[in-house]
Amino acid sequence: MITAVNAVSELEFLRKLQRLLDEGDFVATYKYALLQALADLCVEHDLIPDRPLRIPLNAIAEKFIEYYWGQAVPYAPDLDGGGVLKQNTGKQAAVINWLVEERLSVDGSLAALRVQPKRWRGLVSNVAAKVKEMPLRWLQVMGGKPEEFIYRQNHLVGGCIELLPGVQQCFRSFHGLITNLVRGGWLSQIRRITTNQALLGERGDIAEFLFGSERRSLNGYRAVLRDHQAARCFYCSREVKNAGDADHFIPWSRYPVDLGHNFVFSHPACNNSKRDFLAHPDFLAQWRENNLDHGHSLAEMFDEKGLMHDAERSRYIAWWAYEQGQKSNAHVWDGERGFQSLDGSWRSAMSPLARVAENPGVY
Repeated sequence: MITAVNAVSELEFLRKLQRLLDEGDFVATYKYALLQALADLCVEHDLIPDRPLRIPLNAIAEKFIEYYWGQAVPYAPDLDGGGVLKQNTGKQAAVINWLVEERLSVDGSLAALRVQPKRWRGLVSNVAAKVKEMPLRWLQVMGGKPEEFIYRQNHLVGGCIELLPGVQQCFRSFHGLITNLVRGGWLSQIRRITTNQALLGERGDIAEFLFGSERRSLNGYRAVLRDHQAARCFYCSREVKNAGDADHFIPWSRYPVDLGHNFVFSHPACNNSKRDFLAHPDFLAQWRENNLDHGHSLAEMFDEKGLMHDAERSRYIAWWAYEQGQKSNAHVWDGERGFQSLDGSWRSAMSPLARVAENPGVY
């Protein structure tokens, strides 16, 4: 039976995990692999209540090899230049390069590699060192600040990390949910890497067909918002001389829907800097004034271009996003000033909408 105390700790764990996926700086897919490895290993070890679980780095490395083994083959061998999908925004991830080489030596059989003790131990050792150097060190950094809620970064004993008390239970309790979140983030990261897009081509469209896509054309929204904002960036207020971006004010990653009133016109650089973070409450107040207080005029322009919009729905989504952000101690993007912790000032920014909080069932 889960006690009230355990239920609170599990809820806090999920909130922080969601923050990690929203705010973590994912350059490569290693962090997703590490999260999946920890979740799987928590299931594959007996649960001992009130005692932390120690996990050897070699066990994590073996999981990495299993996950990436099938991804270290050409994704589109029928296309000219078809090759292995990149797992890093820069050069290819080292683990992938090692596995490409190892696959050639054993004709693609992981089982055959495992029965070669010296070769297998060498590979596991190399991958474990990479895990320690990269994702293990940086996984728990959110908004540029470390927040240790899974393990203590500097508590590495006997080649093992030690999960904090209660973490194993959380991974076990929510393993299916965590797996879906991790795989979704992993897939999105693969798709964001520019060099992968030519390989993906139409092959990568099935998920977008089923669930919609943030990459669908936003030209119509961009044109309306460019006029509405007098060709100035929503975030820095400077003139946008290039095409500019239509940015989801409440990030797509937090609520995947395209609604006109949720978009703002911005410099690509500002959009890229904000990424998947919520914006500072000062920006929230500005968004409310620009897009909700002038909702009717924007709605007319969206209607003229046949674009989806719903000001009232956008209000509820924004209120929900900031309320959840405050509960999870999220960081918000504050333009050139960097990142700050979200406090209750967002409610003042949305003050004309206080009735949303007072009547949460009304929609």
